[in-house]
Amino acid sequence: MSMFARFFFILLSGSMVLGLEAQDERWDLRRCVEYGFKNNINVRQAEIQAQSSEVNFNQSTLQRIPSLSYGVTHGFSFGRTLDRTTNIYTDRSAMFEQMSVSSNVLLFNFNRLKNTQASSGFTYEADKLNVERIKNDIGLNIAQLYLRALLSYEQIEIARIVFEQTKAQYRNTRKLVDAGSLPELNAAELEATVARDSATYVQAKSQAELDKLSLKSLLNLPADQAFELVIPTVDKIPVENILTIRPDDIYEIALKTQPQIKVNDLRLQASEKTFEAAKAQMKPSLSMFGQLASNFNQFLKMSAGVQVTGEQATGAYAKTPTGLLPVYAPTYAFNFSKRNVGQYFDGYGKQLRDQFGQGVGLSMNIPLFNGGSARANADRAKLDIKRSELNIDRDKLQLKQDVYTAFYSATGAHQTYLAREKALTTAMRSFELATKRFDVGVMQTIEWLTNQNNLTRAKVDKVVAQYEYIFRMKVLEFYKGQGIKL
Repeated sequence: MSMFARFFFILLSGSMVLGLEAQDERWDLRRCVEYGFKNNINVRQAEIQAQSSEVNFNQSTLQRIPSLSYGVTHGFSFGRTLDRTTNIYTDRSAMFEQMSVSSNVLLFNFNRLKNTQASSGFTYEADKLNVERIKNDIGLNIAQLYLRALLSYEQIEIARIVFEQTKAQYRNTRKLVDAGSLPELNAAELEATVARDSATYVQAKSQAELDKLSLKSLLNLPADQAFELVIPTVDKIPVENILTIRPDDIYEIALKTQPQIKVNDLRLQASEKTFEAAKAQMKPSLSMFGQLASNFNQFLKMSAGVQVTGEQATGAYAKTPTGLLPVYAPTYAFNFSKRNVGQYFDGYGKQLRDQFGQGVGLSMNIPLFNGGSARANADRAKLDIKRSELNIDRDKLQLKQDVYTAFYSATGAHQTYLAREKALTTAMRSFELATKRFDVGVMQTIEWLTNQNNLTRAKVDKVVAQYEYIFRMKVLEFYKGQGIKL
């Protein structure tokens, strides 16, 4: 490959990388919302809480399965200790081992475990839905900040156009003043206006950066990360006709679709099951148990033979014709030798088989007095039921309040937008006429500037009202379960 070809390839590759990076810097509302769902701190904390509830639910499920445990004890005894294979005390040092397998199953407990499992399941489902609730709140906040940033860009464009118009008008007036057709005051007034419009333009750009920074903070993005918004055409953002919407219909839909309402219902069911489980703690329970066990014992020294060391009187006598003769018995000495490590487990399997034992039985637990803890748990669970019921009533009232507030806000925003649109049409017509009169010298500069300011204000007011109306309508779409989209 020639040097020119390599250079062209590197240049092309670099351009592609830069292009991909530039493309990756562009953020539309969908990407902002999806990124916020994954990285917002509140969302991540809610997801951790849901995972914790899942652990509790899995544990409550496994508690209904019979328990099984294996235990082993291995050690050395010195001095006077118990031989665990014969249950006889001895002075010989030994190595011992005990092992057992035991199981326990709860036969009857007035459905305490069943209700505990059900309560954990409802809590887990509620915490999962709570993640969706927080995502909805985050999505609404992202949409609001996103639209605010778009509004800032619209205001930048308005300020730029006004600034360019004022500069052009100043240049024309400057020529007429230099030619002696207009007084110097006209140019001075326009020059001051150019400075003010320039400051307005700079301030609009600064505000747009601040609005982007607020959006990046909500998304948990670094402040210095490249971040360019995709700016849709505001007139092409789909919006429903406010006249076809009834707040009662939206409220009925919201009751079925909003996660918070479902969360409250699930938490109420969890509280009811917790109460049933708490009542069961005050009643008897019946369990069955079983156990398998065995022992091994090995003296550290093994017998090396027996030696007769003498004799001693036994205290008994033998009757003979000549009289009674004492009876003597030999005395013995036991010789021991140390075992090597390989001999410590001699006879291991045989001892385990010989010492193998089994056990099975029933166990009943009747709570008589436990400091009032069981009764207190039941009382607390009963209060939790009432608290959950109140939460349902409160959130339903709040949801209706939010829906009606959103509806009337959207209605007001729609009427304001229509009024601002009409005011802009009038201001544009007035400015056109004023410009014509100013160009022929029959209108003073201050009057023309007043008309221009009125037009600028009308443009800004119209854009603000339009974005406000769009946001209010998107809130209504959200309550209708349509999500958040532009």
